[in-house]
Amino acid sequence: MLSEKISAVVETHTGLRAHPQTVSELWERAGQLYGSVELWDLARVMLLLRQLGILPSLRLAEQVYAAVLDAYIEGFDVEPSAQPVMRALKDMGLKLGILTNVGSYDATKLRLQFSGLLEFVDVVVASQAFPWRKPSREIFEVSCFLLGVAPAEAVYVGDDAQVDIAGAKAAGLKAVQVLKYAKEKSPLADAWISTLEELPQAVEELLRQERTFPGS
Repeated sequence: MLSEKISAVVETHTGLRAHPQTVSELWERAGQLYGSVELWDLARVMLLLRQLGILPSLRLAEQVYAAVLDAYIEGFDVEPSAQPVMRALKDMGLKLGILTNVGSYDATKLRLQFSGLLEFVDVVVASQAFPWRKPSREIFEVSCFLLGVAPAEAVYVGDDAQVDIAGAKAAGLKAVQVLKYAKEKSPLADAWISTLEELPQAVEELLRQERTFPGS
């Protein structure tokens, strides 16, 4: 649990006993101190420590930040089919990127590494590294730019009808909705799949349509 890990590190290195509930409340408050601006978790850690009355020294802040990353990874799980699906997409000659509102680039990278998926990913775009979040058009556009493809050449895969599908379509990407985790089916998607295993075939079909009807 995030707050318990932070509390343990703080007590070990400062002697201050901060109840996990207090830490949890201050962690949430730290994330809201500057309005809608999304803070890097290291900055959030520093603000949390200051709210506890502790000087956020480099050493302490980095140790607490490491605990935060550890908490993010703990209990993280991926679809068993994720690795073969990503391998199949790479075998099709495609570039693969991760675009996430999870926030932390470090946590995203460590999760990919932990699950054996990092080798398949060309670019990671985490919302804390940019001033936008999905469904903002800009974050989809910058993701395409980093991959070296035009939005019209890209296929985005997600489950949320608004954040993922509507956002991708507004930026000019094609979109595949994974219905297994979706709360509602989006009428905007270019394709729908029930499970991740169906993704390579769905992408191949979309690419075939693009070659058949260029500029559509």
